[in-house]
Amino acid sequence: MILSSTPKKRVSVSWKTETHLLLVPDTWDKFTDLITSTFDIKQDFQVVTKNGAVVSCVELTRDGDELRLKSSTSESFHDNSWITLNVGGHIVQTTWHTLTKKKDTMLARMFDNESNWRNRTDSNGAYLIDRSPKHFLPLLDYLRNGEIVLDKDINPQGVLLEAKFFGFAELTTKIEELMLTRERKVLEPLTRDDVIRAIITTPSNYILRFRGLDFTGADLSNMDLRHVNFSHSKLVGTNLTKSDLYGANFDKADMRGANLDEAYTAGVSMEGTLLDNASLVRCNFEDAKLKPTSLLGAQMKGVNLENSNLAGVNMRVANLRGSCLKNSSLKGACLAGADLEGCDLNGAELYNTNLRGANLTNVNFEDITTALHMTHVT
Repeated sequence: MILSSTPKKRVSVSWKTETHLLLVPDTWDKFTDLITSTFDIKQDFQVVTKNGAVVSCVELTRDGDELRLKSSTSESFHDNSWITLNVGGHIVQTTWHTLTKKKDTMLARMFDNESNWRNRTDSNGAYLIDRSPKHFLPLLDYLRNGEIVLDKDINPQGVLLEAKFFGFAELTTKIEELMLTRERKVLEPLTRDDVIRAIITTPSNYILRFRGLDFTGADLSNMDLRHVNFSHSKLVGTNLTKSDLYGANFDKADMRGANLDEAYTAGVSMEGTLLDNASLVRCNFEDAKLKPTSLLGAQMKGVNLENSNLAGVNMRVANLRGSCLKNSSLKGACLAGADLEGCDLNGAELYNTNLRGANLTNVNFEDITTALHMTHVT
């Protein structure tokens, strides 16, 4: 009778940069002695599978297994140790010194002892960190260089969340300051160059929208701004002289102190627009065929509309107190309920103008070209 011996299992064992093929003996003690002599290891270790499961007896090994060794002591991490991390599937290498540089952070505490990790490594021995690599990597750069540098495609809010999660108090403050600086830049008023770039990059068949933006003090003179949407925007002190504003939308915009002298304003919409102390000398608001220009409820105290064509314009309940409408054409315009106290209408054309309910206290009607009975006053 021939007895057949059980064939020995052959496994690969890795330790640091070395890998050896070993025959598994019949006992665990013999196997660990073989490993110790093969790799010349002088410290306690654990044998784990490529998935991180601990192997503690030869019966748990199989032929062809890929095993690796893990130190079971807290002395495995040293100042010059290179460490491989698997951050959300992204492999990155750094040093133990870098990871533990800020002793008061959670990241430093995670790597002050290798036993903290137990089996939380991938098949290649990289330490698993379940965080976004895009927002985690700037933390490593900060540990290396002491400065926070963010590429344009990285949202600082994401890095801020990582800094808070890992307990980087100083870095958290720096990122918040950086975000405030960026926010201030975003809040700075737009300039003529910004508008020109937007015009150049916008197809001609698209309506250019600047809704709710800040153009305070911008020089937008002599520009083609037809049909541009400036609604809810801030145009305080903006220079729009001689610009083509045909069909532009200025609804609820703040245009106090703006200069629209000689601008072409036919067809513009200015419902609820603030125009206090603005200058609109020789503006043309006439819109005979398109939707009438609307200055409904506009705030135009002290505005200068001298020589402007306001024929057919709707300025119902507008505030024009103290404004200059000298020599302007208001033919067919609606000023019903408007506040015209102290207005200068000297030489104005008022044929068929609707002034019902308007406040006409101290209005100057000298040299008007139309008798008042030709207007709708009552």
